[in-house]
Amino acid sequence: YSIVDDAWAATVAGEMSADELLELLEGFVDERDHGVWQAVVIALVGLSRLVDADALDALRARVRALLAPALDALGPPAAGEPDLTGKLRGLLTRTLGALGQDDAVRAGCRELFVAARRGDTVDAELLAAATTVVAVTGDADDYDTMLDGFTDAATPQEQLRHLYALAEFDDAALIQRTCELAMTDAVKTQNAPFLLRAAIANRFHGRQAWNFVKSNWDEANRRFPANTVVRMVDSVKLLASSEDVADAAAFFAEHPIEQAVQTLEQILERQRVNAALRDREHERFTASLLSHERR
Repeated sequence: YSIVDDAWAATVAGEMSADELLELLEGFVDERDHGVWQAVVIALVGLSRLVDADALDALRARVRALLAPALDALGPPAAGEPDLTGKLRGLLTRTLGALGQDDAVRAGCRELFVAARRGDTVDAELLAAATTVVAVTGDADDYDTMLDGFTDAATPQEQLRHLYALAEFDDAALIQRTCELAMTDAVKTQNAPFLLRAAIANRFHGRQAWNFVKSNWDEANRRFPANTVVRMVDSVKLLASSEDVADAAAFFAEHPIEQAVQTLEQILERQRVNAALRDREHERFTASLLSHERR
């Protein structure tokens, strides 16, 4: 865990290149510890934000090659297995389906999600992963199903699982619906800021969600508990172009969060660090991934 965590920190700091980090991560193909895989997945998600298009597809192929053996080795859920085994299975399933775009995993997740909706018993960790994967790959009909799952949930856990999945869809119109939903009485005010935070973290439509938050800033500050406002904008740190950095700095210069000045400064500092990482690594990592794919 420390090796992976330190390597990711070194990459962020510019002391290690993105392709060197990926090669290191690929050495953990036989790892079976949940904590280590958590660190690996954090690094892989971070790497995925450095590239786009064909290079992102090439990275996804390497993610599949890295994670699939570990998931296969775990097999299906078994009675009496350790809790961390179930958590690892869920983590690998979610990452393979969402980031890795593994077709078989995606199909399996959809089957699990449908089974749970009709009342069948499904392993909790796999159901949480499947809900995310269905959202990431879903369309408008899936969105409506997820929204129904939020409104007719039998437990608070089930309700929140469906609610936060609404921020995962890769569709601009659906993300807009999610943002608008967060500003209604249908979503509790203690949950709505975190729904918007998840929408800002969306890999492809985060800027759209951030623009929505900026346009509704006064209303958000009226509706939401004061201590959740800065947590709502935490994902701004993931918007890592130079334009994003300038935009956030200008906005918060005019709209300070007085109750969380230092926390906001930390978010904006991390955004600058992430932008510097992408500027430094985007072209080099893109070239490395495409070159590796052609071998």
